Amino acid sequence: MKRHAYTRSVLLLAGALLLGGCAAVNDATMRALATSAPALAVIGERVLSGEVLLYTDRSGKLQLRSEGEPALSCMGALRYTATSSGTVNLSCSDGRQAQLPFNALGETSGYSGTVSGPISFTYGLAPEPARAWLTAPPGKRLVVSGDALRLE
Repeated sequence: MKRHAYTRSVLLLAGALLLGGCAAVNDATMRALATSAPALAVIGERVLSGEVLLYTDRSGKLQLRSEGEPALSCMGALRYTATSSGTVNLSCSDGRQAQLPFNALGETSGYSGTVSGPISFTYGLAPEPARAWLTAPPGKRLVVSGDALRLE
């Protein structure tokens, strides 16, 4: 009777370790197969740049930061909810939080924002095409400066 209980315990432990190992392999595989793309955003009166990591399970991570002082950084979790759209939960270092819908333009590019919105972002686009999808604050315009965007 004791031998049966011991064998069962060993099998349960082995099963748990196997499942834990599978999860670790899955996480490592997801990171290895992730696609990185540049990201640009206009948040309030600031232009932020960074990157988005897109995973094979149709999720991703967005990281943005500003160049000027005081520094502003934002990060968010991205999840496709349909074939070519999804949502991003964005949190910024100034306490700002937003859940934004986004639309995919291609496999590794897309945009979010509205004409009147205080937050807009793009991913997978160079500054010149991104400018068409980003919303400048009233009285300002987005200008391409080399490999970056700035507000004037």
